[in-house]
Amino acid sequence: MKCQKISREINCEEGGRAKVLLKKRRISSRKEGRSLQQKGSLTVESAAVLPVFLLAVLCLVSMMDLYRAEIILQSVLCETAKELGVYAYCAEDGSSSPIGAVTKAACIAYGTRRVREALEDENLIGIDQKQIFLLDSEYKDEKVSLNAVFFYRSPVPLFRSFPVKIQVLGQARAWTGYHGKKYGDGAEEMVYVTDWESVYHTSRDCTHIQLKIQAISAFHVYDRVNEYGNHYQACDKCCSGKDANGTVYITTSGDCYHRSRTCGGLTRHVHAVKKSETENMRVCTRCKGG
Repeated sequence: MKCQKISREINCEEGGRAKVLLKKRRISSRKEGRSLQQKGSLTVESAAVLPVFLLAVLCLVSMMDLYRAEIILQSVLCETAKELGVYAYCAEDGSSSPIGAVTKAACIAYGTRRVREALEDENLIGIDQKQIFLLDSEYKDEKVSLNAVFFYRSPVPLFRSFPVKIQVLGQARAWTGYHGKKYGDGAEEMVYVTDWESVYHTSRDCTHIQLKIQAISAFHVYDRVNEYGNHYQACDKCCSGKDANGTVYITTSGDCYHRSRTCGGLTRHVHAVKKSETENMRVCTRCKGG
């Protein structure tokens, strides 16, 4: 009997262990299944995101390459235009210039050569140096204009079939001196105006805009007269409702005294303009006729 009980107990223990092992195996298999699912989802996400990331990197590289090319071209064109501007002093025979007379053809040929020399050692991705043309360059109205046109092809195969047209311009004025009438006929009279005034002045030395300011005691201001024999009155801007005391400021041609040296009545911002632009203004009576 004892042997049978012991045998039953052993069988029960073994059965319990088997159940536990089976349960652990089920749990382990579930975890392995979940892990495989997670790894599979990560692989799919990586496969979807990685091409987009690489495409973004290539686009960024293309933009940086294009920007670098434009900076190089802009610098070369500006320097070359300045050189041509220096050569523009020569006569038509071009005897005293390294490139001859500065003409449209000279601008195209010299500019193209300088551009190709500058880009010879540059490793540009989307630009063919031989496809950079300066056919629209010219020398006109004593101004050298070098206009470079090229097509940029992106290194991204998807966009390589759609080249982008780029235009870079460099300009410089020819060193031919000032001829006086180039920027206008030079015959129109220049007059002078100030801010917030309704008159214009024919002379820069008019006493209305070239003020001679004096500081005097307020007790003597009523005894002083200006150059026209008139007594000074209180300024409406800085003396309104205030008694004159301490130091005040006057001008020999004005008719008011001022409590502040920075009063608008003592400040003049003078601008030179063409007389044709003062149609709605009247001439100053002080400087009229010179």
